[in-house]
Amino acid sequence: MVRRRHLSLLAGLVVLALVLIGGYVVGNRADGPPPRSASAGTESGAEADEADADSGDEAEAEEGEAGESAEEREHERHNAAGEAGEESVAMHTAISLFRDARGLGLLKDPGAYTDAYAHLAGMPQAAGAWQEVTSKPYNSDAPAYRDPVASNSGGGAGYVTGRIVGLAVDPSTHGLDFQPVYAAGAQGGVFRSLDNGATWTPISDQILNLATGDLRVAPDGSLWYGTGEPNYGNELGSGVYRLDDPWKTTSVFTAGDRVGGTELESHWIGKLAFDDTFAYAATSRGVYRRPLADDAVAWQRVLAPVQPQTSVTQNIADDIVVQPRTGLLVANLAYRSPQPYNGFYVSSDHGSTWRLAKLKGAINPKEVGPSDMAYSADGKRLYVVMESTVGFDTKTSSLAGVYESPTGNPDGPWSQIADASKLGNSGSALKTPGDHSYPVGVQAWYNRFVGVDPADRDHVYVGLEEVFETRNAGTTWKTAGRYWDFGFACQPSGTCDGNVLHSDQHSIAFGNDRVYAGNDGGLYSRKVDGTQQSWTSLSKSGELRALQYYGIGVGALGASDGGGVAAWGGMQDNGVSLLRPADNGEQVSPMGGDGGMMLVDPANGCRAVGEYVGLTLQLTTNCGKGQPDAPTIQQIAPADPNPQFIAPFAADDTAAYRDKFWVAAGAYVWENTKTWASTTADNGWMKAFDLTVGTNPAASATAVASQTHDVAGKPVHVEYAAWCGSCSSTTYNSGVATNEGGTWHQLPMTYTKSDGTTARMPQRYISAVTIDPADTSGRTVYVTYNGFSARYIEGFGAGFGHVYKSTDGGMTFTDVSGAAAAADSLPDVPASDLAIGPTGSLYLATDLGVFVHPAGSATGHWERMGTTLPTTISSDLVVFGGSGGTWLYDGTFGRGIWKAPVG
Repeated sequence: MVRRRHLSLLAGLVVLALVLIGGYVVGNRADGPPPRSASAGTESGAEADEADADSGDEAEAEEGEAGESAEEREHERHNAAGEAGEESVAMHTAISLFRDARGLGLLKDPGAYTDAYAHLAGMPQAAGAWQEVTSKPYNSDAPAYRDPVASNSGGGAGYVTGRIVGLAVDPSTHGLDFQPVYAAGAQGGVFRSLDNGATWTPISDQILNLATGDLRVAPDGSLWYGTGEPNYGNELGSGVYRLDDPWKTTSVFTAGDRVGGTELESHWIGKLAFDDTFAYAATSRGVYRRPLADDAVAWQRVLAPVQPQTSVTQNIADDIVVQPRTGLLVANLAYRSPQPYNGFYVSSDHGSTWRLAKLKGAINPKEVGPSDMAYSADGKRLYVVMESTVGFDTKTSSLAGVYESPTGNPDGPWSQIADASKLGNSGSALKTPGDHSYPVGVQAWYNRFVGVDPADRDHVYVGLEEVFETRNAGTTWKTAGRYWDFGFACQPSGTCDGNVLHSDQHSIAFGNDRVYAGNDGGLYSRKVDGTQQSWTSLSKSGELRALQYYGIGVGALGASDGGGVAAWGGMQDNGVSLLRPADNGEQVSPMGGDGGMMLVDPANGCRAVGEYVGLTLQLTTNCGKGQPDAPTIQQIAPADPNPQFIAPFAADDTAAYRDKFWVAAGAYVWENTKTWASTTADNGWMKAFDLTVGTNPAASATAVASQTHDVAGKPVHVEYAAWCGSCSSTTYNSGVATNEGGTWHQLPMTYTKSDGTTARMPQRYISAVTIDPADTSGRTVYVTYNGFSARYIEGFGAGFGHVYKSTDGGMTFTDVSGAAAAADSLPDVPASDLAIGPTGSLYLATDLGVFVHPAGSATGHWERMGTTLPTTISSDLVVFGGSGGTWLYDGTFGRGIWKAPVG
């Protein structure tokens, strides 16, 4: 995630401070209004029980100073460990946003994905085929893109892709030159490489859900894929899939490869494990098992200490391992705050009965939090990397420690072989000169692994923000993989040792005489025997395509910029990407850290505004090119006190005003008439409306739109701003404000039902407001809802439906999602964006792809738009017309950017 400190170049512009109050995140700027107190209802996206667990969290604000030299700016940006602490807060916020937008903070019964997938099979199909846009390598270190504030280029991460959570190496070569390697993106599904990472092929694109929990090769050589990402609700899954002969080039996962039934839907899979009789799954609702011999047998829950389960924080199983040679099972069940059930559980009868381990030695039973465990190949050593339950604090490590049981006994006695200080002093980038603000393990709640060399029980790797290695069972450690080179003496001269990979480690595997590490930037490997100092990125081909986009933008390029089209996108932990012909077949990264929404000039693709997070906006007019001593990207953020993690901003929809009027929103609605002339010194934003007035003190915008028409020779800007507040899954409230009619006001949020009566619209997350360009008055508007409906989530006004239409400026709406029982209605899955094509067709981005309501078709009639788009999350849509026709671009949160022709 965020690795870059975002500093202003001039006095008076202060970067976004993420202040976590009682588990809730609010933004605060020194030059803006003070944050409202938690008692005033400043919830911005964390579940109540998690908020209680995380109370007291905080991060410091940072401020640039006037008169800084380029060297001082470089030192402050790259030579500050504060980035790790800020990252931990930001990732916590991002996960809360993702979860709460979908209602995943509440327990859901299994069946949502099965029902949705069955609905897809019966839907009418729209014509047209999808083409993958971002199939080119993504070079995060491109030399021409090194703006001193906005870019991370030069840090050493090299070629990157999205977060790799699942990782496995086949124990056999099957007669090939290498053991096959299998890697799975967080929301991108499974990829296979038969040439040690040089090339990759996706092998799971058409199953129900591409959110990844774990990948494991079973004793019989089959590949097992557990879905649902285990990062506190990033995305729930649809169960476990088993693929025979996964190394064969014709072998791919299908929906029919799911083992068991629907019982593991709406779970996430922390880890899979096998003994000689059963398969085991550590899930968000306890430990399950099923016989290896029969795929049709249902999963049976065999360990869930808290009964009845009433919260998503209960019964979380983080890991399960089998002791080699004995078959002893050890499972870690724990939440990140003290819970009565937290601990290590042991079974000697295939999981039929369990006992709580009686921990002896260095591990404090009251501090046991989420843990990753690994046995040595001989079963005589058990290693654990464990998160502390003391609390989430950006000044204190979340790491309890790394521990060893020298006999393999889960009771111990345990010895601590590393803590945050010992690892930090082993060469960590967090300990470069001046970097003492945050310790190693500050986000051990998010990224964590431990792996033991199969040939040496004393040779252990630990993954946190970075990768650490010991060859003597923890007596000494070294940082085997820094998260960047900034702050080291070798960096300016380009003479560093290559001992760098992308930050935030999630998965590890061994094979082909190498160790493989999966992290937020993809997959890296190096020889396990120590003869290779540098890491090799296995994303260099561009075929391991797991990029997670929040927002995208597209613009035409003139001859001076190389011609063609520029495709931009902001993504999770991999900055803002740019793909254009002038960069020789590679994507580049003009802006580092996290990326968010995008604004791109359709007529000039080198003019773009990218979001860092929290409405921190960056403007470029030259495609973001720059060098460390020549800043070119302007920081133009409005001073909003409470923006969403991914906050909305947009250009006016009317072509004549696209370059004359912009709108953005957090707690306030902001207008900008300087647009491309905005500068760091004068960002152009003016406050138009306070969304928190009246009964909505916690309001924070989730979507904006503007359309301008002339009245008596003067422009009239019709604007809409959707908001939520509280934004927690358990206490959701949402609405829309508009200035349609001349003054700002809140809409009543009512719709007319089929029987003529009116009802309150859903109180879920509003992900898009879209003004119909065919109505030049701006009174025809669509509101799009994220989340599952009340069929699957109850308790906070979830309601039904995903798309609502108004023709009177939002005073009344109708549900145009279609009748639930109709084959041509929308499937009940979260929806993220709605775009309108040139002929009036509606295009809807959802968690299962894109759907179209063709212009002129009956109300509520929807068609599935192609079957070649992977069933991952579609997050942002852009309609772009040029000399090559009109295209719909789809930014997905797991498989990059795609496009399809539209009429």
